[in-house]
Amino acid sequence: MDITPLSDGELHIPATELLSRDLPAEFTDADGLMPVNFGGFLVRVGEHTIVVDTGIGGGAIAELPIGTLPDRLRAAGVEPEDVDTVIFTHLHFDHVGWSTDGENVFFTAATHHAHATDWAYWVGPDPHPETGPGREDFGAIPAPERLAPLADSIVLHEGERAEIVPGVTLRLAPGHTPGHCVVEIEDGEGRAMILADAAHNPGQLLSPDYTCVVDVDPELARATRESLAAELTDSGTLITMTHHGGNRLGRLVSDENGRRWEYAAAR
Repeated sequence: MDITPLSDGELHIPATELLSRDLPAEFTDADGLMPVNFGGFLVRVGEHTIVVDTGIGGGAIAELPIGTLPDRLRAAGVEPEDVDTVIFTHLHFDHVGWSTDGENVFFTAATHHAHATDWAYWVGPDPHPETGPGREDFGAIPAPERLAPLADSIVLHEGERAEIVPGVTLRLAPGHTPGHCVVEIEDGEGRAMILADAAHNPGQLLSPDYTCVVDVDPELARATRESLAAELTDSGTLITMTHHGGNRLGRLVSDENGRRWEYAAAR
């Protein structure tokens, strides 16, 4: 099992622009700002080369420091045509951006996967528009237009769990969006979980007091996050999330205050 972050760029903002309260200092930069990464992950397990989420994409405004995912993929020794599987945790613009340019599919040899609930909500016959902050600044392309080239081929999953390839499972974790999912990865020796936007920062896993301005259902998102945090604490599972600066992996462990976050050693 190998998980490589594919950053599409990173910004630093006041935490309260995204979250309902400030973060502990250990999760902010020297200026007290919250690093917010964009992008996805390259997962290599067994014979499969997988991309989980595809960043903001080529529609981003040129002067913003966004658009590096293809370069990061190639730096990891992988060309787009080498990818056999693309998994969308959900269909917000900053998770599907490099999948197509609205006409052409980027990962030409890959089978694409998403949860049917999210597809119906964002792309279906009566799609909901994205209304959260920053969409215009990033030059976001609406999901029905962005994902149109995949409409006839994407594999849509229903229910709580779906094994995409052996050892890689798409698991429903709603709230951020109706069909938001996390991705579980197991190889017989260890377990990892990509939380996507179930949490944007490890600080959210340490306290139930956070909500996020871009959650479709903030209270359901909070309940989902707390359930995941309780499950993962002391489990040994390696955890990462899409928007945490640097995409470092870590673990949740219990302590006298409830739980704490420990970064895993870099390889």
